[in-house]
Amino acid sequence: MVEWGLEGVIVPLVTPLGIDEEFDPQGMGRLVAYVLAEGADAVMPTALTGEGPLLDLAETTQVWDTVFEAVSGAVPVIPAGISTTTRRAVMLAQAAEERDARALMIAPILPELYAGRSHDDVYAFYADVAAASSLPIILFNYPSLTGVDFTPALVERLVEIDSVRYIKESSGDVRRVHDLQRRLGDRLDVICGAPDVALEALALGCRAWITGIMNAVPRSAWQLMRAVTELGDLVLARQIYYQQVLPVVDVLRRNNNPTGTIKAAVCARGVEVGVPRKPGSPVSQSDLDCLDQLMADIMRAEASTAAALQQAGG
Repeated sequence: MVEWGLEGVIVPLVTPLGIDEEFDPQGMGRLVAYVLAEGADAVMPTALTGEGPLLDLAETTQVWDTVFEAVSGAVPVIPAGISTTTRRAVMLAQAAEERDARALMIAPILPELYAGRSHDDVYAFYADVAAASSLPIILFNYPSLTGVDFTPALVERLVEIDSVRYIKESSGDVRRVHDLQRRLGDRLDVICGAPDVALEALALGCRAWITGIMNAVPRSAWQLMRAVTELGDLVLARQIYYQQVLPVVDVLRRNNNPTGTIKAAVCARGVEVGVPRKPGSPVSQSDLDCLDQLMADIMRAEASTAAALQQAGG
């Protein structure tokens, strides 16, 4: 039976690749062990951070199988499928259910040469996926990727599909969080899907958070969530946010290479995950040096924060 209620730090895993750009299962095993030890409440393979759109169907299911085996039931596994066709999305949904996934994040990339896709097309996509699987569905609002803006009005229509239960709100506009919550109440859980509005979204009541930099700072993400959602200590939360989360975001903004930056930061924490699949690229040597120092600083800050949380009862 499916259990509702995704909560906590859900890490959208990077996909470790070797120098030949082939998937590295051993690297994924090490990555899973690392994020679980650092406090991850769930993991999500093959999302955008996991280069899901750059993997073929066989590679995608190979990554899933490796993650399910590495997790071994310790936390929920929530596969992601980002697809240009409904047919592929349906196959991914069925494959996720066969593997006893807790839920599925599915998103359509709906290119159209002459005009934007209609909301009818978006609704039909999700209706077909829902008909093929009983898994709870997480919508993914990232308009620059999918070409679709999941406005509150569109989301209100989509929740008419019974299995649509969540939305990963990644537009970066925190007003969307309370717009959706006010409009849909307990019909939909809003998941914070961005790193640079996380404190605001958590303070507004988001119970789960999914963002790529969690690969590099899962402990910091866990600490921020506890400070806000359990302790209600916004002073401590701001300290964590400013010192342990946003500095990583600053690097991403500066170099315009999010996947390369996240992978380099994970490597700086001692977990080798390779570099992005081409046309993605590794970061520069100056960014590598910066990330080495930044990760060392963050690990020291995490240790200090751990003591503060313990003292505060967290």
